[in-house]
Amino acid sequence: MSSKAKLSLQQVTKLIETQGRKSEYYLKELTFKEVQLDTDKELEVIASSTGGSHLGSFFIFDRNGNNLKMIAEKEWKVDSLEMRLPVTVGGKMMFETVENTGGSGLDVKIAHLWYLQKGKWVEAWNGRLQEMNAMVSGAYSKVAGGYQLLDSDNILYAWETVIKLADDGTTEIGKPETTLTMYSFDGSKFVKKKQ
Repeated sequence: MSSKAKLSLQQVTKLIETQGRKSEYYLKELTFKEVQLDTDKELEVIASSTGGSHLGSFFIFDRNGNNLKMIAEKEWKVDSLEMRLPVTVGGKMMFETVENTGGSGLDVKIAHLWYLQKGKWVEAWNGRLQEMNAMVSGAYSKVAGGYQLLDSDNILYAWETVIKLADDGTTEIGKPETTLTMYSFDGSKFVKKKQ
């Protein structure tokens, strides 16, 4: 496959089937995008397949000349392949992918910050952005979270607010509790700062 030729959905499907870990994939909802994820001139490929409300797969392929090699395969349901503009931290160009996961009575959105280094995929951090937990009567709750990167000092600030709910799933009980955690970048990953 020439790196100048336009990549087809069939080619990406074949790459997943030949390089992936599973013997079978649900790829009827497969989408892909060619994007620049590192410092070389060649575009990489990100792909996503949705299999249900919380089921899906996310793939990243690194291009080296005419070859595409799968460097990441995650069981993540990803609603969009549109990524926020990269943020540079410690010389690494980081991207965010939001995973939707959960199950019966549980709905969670998780932010994953990652980058490519020498043809390898590295996850630098992950944290909850949102959670609705209605699994066990008497323990319903919702979580709102977020994060901010200060590239001036390579510090990541992550916060979560937990709100307890009545069994109707909407009535708030008590006061919301917010926690803030600071992480510093150690050159590879964000590690929790000692307080």
